[in-house]
Amino acid sequence: MSMTLLTVDKLSVDFGRGATALHAVRDLSFCVAEGETLCIVGESGCGKSMTSLAIMDLLPRIARRSVAGMTMGETDLTRPGGIRAVRGNQMAMIFQEPMTALNPAFPIGDQMTEAYIHHSGATPAAARARAIEMLNEVGIASPEKRLGQYPHQLSGGLRQRVMIAMALMTSPKLLIADEPTTALDVTIQAQILRLLRDLQKRLGIAIIFITHDLGLVSRIADRVVVMYAGTRVEEGNVAEIFDNPRHPYTRALIDCIPQPGKTERGAMLGTIPGVVPAMIGDVRGCAFRTRCALATAGCEGVIPTHGTGSHQWVCLHETTLQEGTT
Repeated sequence: MSMTLLTVDKLSVDFGRGATALHAVRDLSFCVAEGETLCIVGESGCGKSMTSLAIMDLLPRIARRSVAGMTMGETDLTRPGGIRAVRGNQMAMIFQEPMTALNPAFPIGDQMTEAYIHHSGATPAAARARAIEMLNEVGIASPEKRLGQYPHQLSGGLRQRVMIAMALMTSPKLLIADEPTTALDVTIQAQILRLLRDLQKRLGIAIIFITHDLGLVSRIADRVVVMYAGTRVEEGNVAEIFDNPRHPYTRALIDCIPQPGKTERGAMLGTIPGVVPAMIGDVRGCAFRTRCALATAGCEGVIPTHGTGSHQWVCLHETTLQEGTT
């Protein structure tokens, strides 16, 4: 059985204070096992990217992070210096938009070797050799030539591969991929997904894959955390989430995508009315209640957690959920 690599307990991210505070992430808890892929999925504005930045301690200065506990292996990431001991070394991140994540003023080689030299103490020559090795690893031809090129000289797919290679320079145990295929066409998306799967098998790394696309989730995930309005509404392995979704929001997301063998050609796909609420000030009850067809007056109160083991969901009444399946 795989050992737990990362544990996050009651993570919250707030902007501002008091009645006007924006609660971007609210009491979020999850764990990641060694070698597994955990997908965090939800609409834009649900707090997925803020979660990844909070784990890496890369939040904007105006943001406030609070967490009951966060560990990676035996390292307590909440203690002074804890995150600096693993960030960029044991834990690395692929940012959402490689054109803005890569510095346009420096060649690719300089950007790839900087963190490696810092963490490993390697010589520039050794770091350059490592960069060439990693560019080969992610399938980039003529890596020696690429090291001298600038980001604007590369296509979107190549920039994304460079970001992956850069993240793998220090042989991390955990890779956080924040919507790494969003700006790519479908063909390049498939190539990046295949690359991540192959790298994971060969290197044994764990991946937190952040996306709003359930189609990608079904192809890469081992377990899934469904987020809504900054908090977790459902969690389970990928088969449980797709075959037996329990929270109304998860069901609504799945209804919005065509499913092979289930969705008839020409059939109307589902939609979710309304928008994600602005999580400002005092937040009570189920945030999805204003968009949920199963909502009751009780949804404004404390919402219990249902389920056991790996499959858990947050909703008011199990009887209400059962009625929604009939």
